[in-house]
Amino acid sequence: MPKAAPDVIYARKDLIPSLWQAIDTVAREEIYIERVEAPPLAETEAFQHKLIDQNWPVYYAIDGDQVVGWADISFPTNPRLAHRGFLGMGLLPAYRGQGLGRRLLQAALDHARQIGAEKVELSVYTTNTPAIALYQGCGFSAIGVIRHYRKHKGVYYDALEMECFL
Repeated sequence: MPKAAPDVIYARKDLIPSLWQAIDTVAREEIYIERVEAPPLAETEAFQHKLIDQNWPVYYAIDGDQVVGWADISFPTNPRLAHRGFLGMGLLPAYRGQGLGRRLLQAALDHARQIGAEKVELSVYTTNTPAIALYQGCGFSAIGVIRHYRKHKGVYYDALEMECFL
C-alpha cells in the first residue's frame, strides 16, 4: 500500500520541536535559507508562538508526527506597513519536487487573504530556480535583484525580491 502524502496543517505548538529539527536540516544545507543552523529552540518557539497566537499564516507539512516542511507569513508591527507580509518556507530534501511546497504556500496565501493582507513579499536566492518557479506559479512577480545579498564561505549570492498582490 503506498504511503499517504504528507498533510498540510495549521501550526501546532506541540510540533515546534519537530519544526526546529526541520529548520536545522534545511539550514545545514547552507544554500536555501540565510541561516546555516537553526536558531536556538527557545527563539523558534517564541517566533512560532507569536505567529500562532496572532492567527498569522503558519502551516506545517507533517508526515506522521514529523514536520517535513513549513510556510509562514509574518507582518511588521508598524501599522503603516502591516498590509504586507513576509514569507518564509522550507522543505526537507526528500519532500521536494512533489507539489508539497505548492500546497504549503497556497495554504499560507489563502490564510493571509482571509485575514486581510494585501501583499506578500519574499527573497529567494537567484540560484534556487525550483523555488522561483514555484513562486511564479503561485502568482509572485519579480521586482528586483539585490546583488551580493549574502556572502558565505567567500561566495556571494544574489537575492531575487518577489511580491504577490492578494
